[in-house]
Amino acid sequence: MALAVESSTDLGELLPKAFYSPAEVAALASVSSSTILNYVHDGRLAAVRLSERTYRIPRKAVIRLLALEAPAPSVTVDASRDVEP
Repeated sequence: MALAVESSTDLGELLPKAFYSPAEVAALASVSSSTILNYVHDGRLAAVRLSERTYRIPRKAVIRLLALEAPAPSVTVDASRDVEP
């Protein structure tokens, strides 16, 4: 994913518009516009249909999509604390 952020709050700050085109969302998520449209048609991504071929995706839906695709935080365990001398 091209957009590396730590929380959905950070995403909200980076996305100033209320609605985004499928091409804009595709660029943010590093996928094709077709993939975004497939998500919309499958019901996996909320969108407003403006005409037969025009969709706009609300900021909250974009944030959810990008947050779900963000890599899971890694957990580091300090093994030296668990080992007895």
